[in-house]
Amino acid sequence: MNAAATVPAADAPHSGRPMHFLLAMCYLVHRTGAEMFTRDLALWLRRRGHAVTIFATAFGDMADELRFASIACVTELGNIATRPDVIIGNTHHETVRALLHFHDVPVLTICHDRSAEHGRPAQFTQVVCHVAVDENCAERLVHEFGIARERIELIQNGIDLSRFLRRGELPVRPRTALVFSNYASHDAQFEEVRAACVQRGLSLDVIGSGTGNHLPDPAEALGRYDIVFGKGRCATEALCTGNAVVVLDPSSGMGEMVTAATVAHARRWNFGRALLIRPITRENVGAELDRYDAADAGKAGEWMRAHGSLDASLGALERCAQRMALQYPVIEVPASQRANEMARYMEDWIRRGNPSAAHLGIASLRQHVEGLQQSFNHHQHMHQARLDALQAEARQQAEEARQQADLAAAQTAAQAAQAAQSNADGNARLAEAEQQTRQARTELALLQAQLREVYASRSWRVTGPLRRVSTLVRPGGPRA
Repeated sequence: MNAAATVPAADAPHSGRPMHFLLAMCYLVHRTGAEMFTRDLALWLRRRGHAVTIFATAFGDMADELRFASIACVTELGNIATRPDVIIGNTHHETVRALLHFHDVPVLTICHDRSAEHGRPAQFTQVVCHVAVDENCAERLVHEFGIARERIELIQNGIDLSRFLRRGELPVRPRTALVFSNYASHDAQFEEVRAACVQRGLSLDVIGSGTGNHLPDPAEALGRYDIVFGKGRCATEALCTGNAVVVLDPSSGMGEMVTAATVAHARRWNFGRALLIRPITRENVGAELDRYDAADAGKAGEWMRAHGSLDASLGALERCAQRMALQYPVIEVPASQRANEMARYMEDWIRRGNPSAAHLGIASLRQHVEGLQQSFNHHQHMHQARLDALQAEARQQAEEARQQADLAAAQTAAQAAQAAQSNADGNARLAEAEQQTRQARTELALLQAQLREVYASRSWRVTGPLRRVSTLVRPGGPRA
């Protein structure tokens, strides 16, 4: 795969000193929102002229693309020979491992999720800045971990506008819809969405790893749909493409149709969990579908493209990291303070169940198995639907064959009856002709008998000379 073709757009290389960034992430396997953010950030920073290393416990096929773009991908911190200038931590335990290995490097942590374990902030002196991707995550840092709001930067996820091109104008009446989520499956919630779409004449597709229909690059596919159901990054990508968007997560609930009046507010909450306040029912889904307004959706998409570009988002993150590296090039932590911070981390680690490598491996395996099960269910559903369609087609063909056979039999019977009638009519006419022939022969025989009697009679002989005289005097007769 040619990574150069998919590297996010960036400005010309910056005029300052190139930096070495270490990005910490639990894994790059499933292309979740946080994983795609890490991928986009790494490619963008590399395009800007920085050196980038990604540390993760596992890599999938994204590693090939990243390495092709000259980005190091490691699973062991000891394999990194040079000290990074800044650590950007995306997940909790990997961030702690990185900052303990490089014990004097400034750290920037990013909270991607309101409730996930990996979204817990690393609370060490080395952590200079906390970043939240939306207001929901910022609330978590403030209310659950006691981090002052002024220490939190709100830097929202951006979209590579060079990949997610604007589709043509939406139709006045929508025709196609899409559930765009890795958490979608063919369950009761999905069927509620489908029922609401069917009632309004909308076709419905689904894209996401949960159904086995995973697209590494969905940018081209989004342009084929009028309405998209999704949350978070999926909703943002759809808005930038120009789709009408209903905020919805099949595993959590649903919000509203994003409008020009609500897009700014919904963006601050990342079109995410805090907006999913209603259950997914065909009535609720239908109510939002009925709010569809092509012109208004177009305005919401224009706002999103103006305020949600990847360059703006990652540019803000780069500037934040540059300020950190300039202000805190080296962070010296006294041994006693380091010990206290480690003790607090270990206490929390043990209390929460010691998520060791084995636990992480089991969790990853469980997620993989669940994905396989969902994929199996999806394919089973598809095969069953295909089987039902084939059976219905076979029944229809059998019925058509029966009808054709009945028609042919009826035609044959009619033809046989017609032939029998024609034969009977012919036989009757033949019998009549034969009767007439016999009668004529009888009459002829009588006439011949009468003629013989005449020829044999005495009167015929006596009148013979007269007939000869008659012949001589008859006009036109023989002359002497």
